[in-house]
Amino acid sequence: MTAVRNVLAAGTALLAAVVLVGCSADGSADGKAGDKAGNKAGAAAEVVPYEADYPSYDSVDALLKQSDVIVRGTVVGSQVRELSPEAPTGDDPVANPQAGLTPEEAAESDPVVVTVSTVKVAQVLSGADDVKVGDTVEVSQLGGTLDGVTFQEKQTTALAEDDTQYVLMLADQGDTNPYDLLNPEQALYTVGSDDEVTPVADGGFDGIGKVDELAAKADAIDEAK
Repeated sequence: MTAVRNVLAAGTALLAAVVLVGCSADGSADGKAGDKAGNKAGAAAEVVPYEADYPSYDSVDALLKQSDVIVRGTVVGSQVRELSPEAPTGDDPVANPQAGLTPEEAAESDPVVVTVSTVKVAQVLSGADDVKVGDTVEVSQLGGTLDGVTFQEKQTTALAEDDTQYVLMLADQGDTNPYDLLNPEQALYTVGSDDEVTPVADGGFDGIGKVDELAAKADAIDEAK
């Protein structure tokens, strides 16, 4: 038996979460990204699929123009958290998936599970007024494993807590919230030993070039704003 709830996650993605009855987490403990927090030894985690509709961009330039911050960095830590749905506003079910619900009903909606990665910044390609080299920033992605339940969003590739260098094109969600990727596929890249920027997913843009070339392009776009 399943129950389907619609929620708005952090203002970036419209999320339809298919929640397995009896498998919702209470959020009383944080789990490490990629582990099976709360699982018994040898037990397979329950899997809950998420489906999300993200903004899509037709070019790298469009991504750069919309990014609040673009950084190069590595993941130094992560936590799995629950994100409560935003308060419902408006009666358009497309813009507000909780349209028609009372505030009390909205408050009872299942929270969304996200993985929040802490990224150590090695280079700022855009948004130097907000982030400096050596800073750490938090980046939120849908999904994660919490209390023995794995929540998966098919477009999302979780950031790895290893020596992988990433280029992240981020949206600022306010001082008290983590950053979000503008798009889970188009805004996530790795950096090779030759500084070449490569998309993590098939939906990313090829042929971007090296990090410094991308930084110069971002700088030119920032100056033209």
